[in-house]
Amino acid sequence: MKTLLIAICGVIIGLSLALSLSIAAADNGKTKSETAQTPIKEETQKGEPQKEEQPVKASPQTNNTIPVYKPPLRGAPAGRVAGGTRGADQTFPYLCLIVPEHVGLTVSSQPVLYFYQSKTSPYPVEFILIQEQGISPILETRIASPGKPGVQSIRLADYGVRLETGIRYKWFIALVPDAQHRSKDILAAGGIEFIEQTPKIKEELATAPMSQIPNIYAEAGIWYDAFHSLSSQIETSSDTAGLKEKQASLLEQIGLAQVTVQDPTE
Repeated sequence: MKTLLIAICGVIIGLSLALSLSIAAADNGKTKSETAQTPIKEETQKGEPQKEEQPVKASPQTNNTIPVYKPPLRGAPAGRVAGGTRGADQTFPYLCLIVPEHVGLTVSSQPVLYFYQSKTSPYPVEFILIQEQGISPILETRIASPGKPGVQSIRLADYGVRLETGIRYKWFIALVPDAQHRSKDILAAGGIEFIEQTPKIKEELATAPMSQIPNIYAEAGIWYDAFHSLSSQIETSSDTAGLKEKQASLLEQIGLAQVTVQDPTE
């Protein structure tokens, strides 16, 4: 355990020195509403009835809009770290957390965390949660190895752990090929912060259809809840094509286009 903690501390210190505060608010922008044009009356010859053009009606907004993630201004670099290898000839699985490169926000004290593993492996998997300025982990536990490749989830509620507001956390997933030499661990890391839900978001969520909940969270810069609400809809829906398209778009927006939402068939 001490060796793993030293490795984790090394990751955190190295990232703090290397990363610069360069968060650019993702201004994907909303589509501007069309301005209705004033009908122009045509000049007519004497005796002909005067006609006027009908204004073009804007198409009604649907619930199929793609969520647009807008990073929060407070989101300092957290140092998203991925491990393993990519490509057809993989010695180890490619491993990464489904998080932005900055500290992702959540409005849940017990959020669901997601990570991606490109293929199954025989190695033990460990989950570590630690305060950003902490020394000892809040939680360090072995979790079940994924039975299939793709996006995996961890529920903090399953471990009785609650995040506190005003504290930034780092979390890690480690594949352990050699328990005697922890420096060989395949390590993925990311950051999370629990914030209180604003009255504006509460009001929007109270009246919004389920299909728009991910959009509301994404617009407010609340990454973990945007991704989780969309993932939950995929799990319960019989028609997932459009939902997976939205999820793929969210992943692309945070630089994880290589993550496969739909588990590959082998």
